[in-house]
Amino acid sequence: MTNDFFLIPSSHMTQNLNFSNKNLRNRSFKGLDLSGANFSGSDIRGCNFTGAILRGANFQGVRTGQSRRRVQKLIARAGVTAVTVTAAGALMGLIAGADAGAVAVAGTAAAAIAATRCEAGIVAGAVAGAAAAIGISGIVTFWGGDTLRGIGLFLVSGVIMGLTAIGFFIAVEQIEQLSVTSFRKADLTGAIFDAGAVLDADFSDARGLPW
Repeated sequence: MTNDFFLIPSSHMTQNLNFSNKNLRNRSFKGLDLSGANFSGSDIRGCNFTGAILRGANFQGVRTGQSRRRVQKLIARAGVTAVTVTAAGALMGLIAGADAGAVAVAGTAAAAIAATRCEAGIVAGAVAGAAAAIGISGIVTFWGGDTLRGIGLFLVSGVIMGLTAIGFFIAVEQIEQLSVTSFRKADLTGAIFDAGAVLDADFSDARGLPW
């Protein structure tokens, strides 16, 4: 799975610690020394402050919580992959037969998964595309007169699609957990927060909490 956090060089951090009223969604400040930094009024949804030093930092008026961008990206990638794999299998099946269609499905899905190093969205999309292609093959086979084989292929397609849906929703849940504003293990001695920001962020193992 890819990481959408954008890392800002530490040299930049030491020169300018005024991040007020900015859109900082999904950026990573992991492990950086941000003592006295001003984040007031900024959107820090999905930001990663894990292990950062935030002594005296100002977080008044910030927006914390989950960023939906990574979830949307996962859905988009899965959808494109599913359509591509399905289309490749269906087209090759119509041109050269069911066996060639199966090869096209396997090849397209494997190429997509390998190119993205098993990214969750691509895997889900590839399997969904394969299931759809099998389902289409089952329908064609059924109407072609081979009733039992057609029904069998269609049922297999349904089972695979169901398992894919479960895996996809698990992947979405994991990404949503990673997309929350995180202050895990950060040093927050003297940091200033509004009550609302506290409710929508992860402060696990943080030090010097002001409450």
